[in-house]
Amino acid sequence: MKIRVTPSFVVAVLALLVAVGGTGYAAGKISSGDIKDNTIKSRDVKNDALTGADLKDGSLGTADVTDGGLSGSDVQDGGLTAADVQAGSLGRAELNPACAAGEAGVFGGCVRLAASGPSSYQAAIDDCSRRNGRLPTTAEITWIRTHVEYGWADGNAGQYEFTGDHTATNPYTPIAFDKAGNAISNASASLFWHHCVTY
Repeated sequence: MKIRVTPSFVVAVLALLVAVGGTGYAAGKISSGDIKDNTIKSRDVKNDALTGADLKDGSLGTADVTDGGLSGSDVQDGGLTAADVQAGSLGRAELNPACAAGEAGVFGGCVRLAASGPSSYQAAIDDCSRRNGRLPTTAEITWIRTHVEYGWADGNAGQYEFTGDHTATNPYTPIAFDKAGNAISNASASLFWHHCVTY
């Protein structure tokens, strides 16, 4: 059988050769200088094809990183300063999960084993705030008073300790308890002891 070469056969063979070899030719001949700025989109880049070496330093900003997209292993040691961290965004667990000497881990934070005071209610709030903490809730002070490892007030079971809770009706006044669970519903003018739950 003899193959008859016609003009359409020649065109078909040439089209086949261009189709097969054209992309390889283009891949080897197109450089970054041939691509107009801002024309390559995310969908044009294969996943995991780019590394940090491919990106210009300082070219990514906060908007380029998804929430939760980075972990500690993604940040170079010493790469962040206090100015890079939003105030109050890190608790004790992220900074130093261990409680200090004289504290015990409870309520998602730490509580000093010894009570502080006596002081006014506002001074107790300020003291806890300086320690990056708060006064315990009524439920937490009840738990503290039933655990002997925590010192109560000055050791006198009849002394009261502040809670961070208030009465439910106006005027809203701070609540305090003695070790037996007796409550004072308006401790605003009293000098009492307190524990702080710190983070």
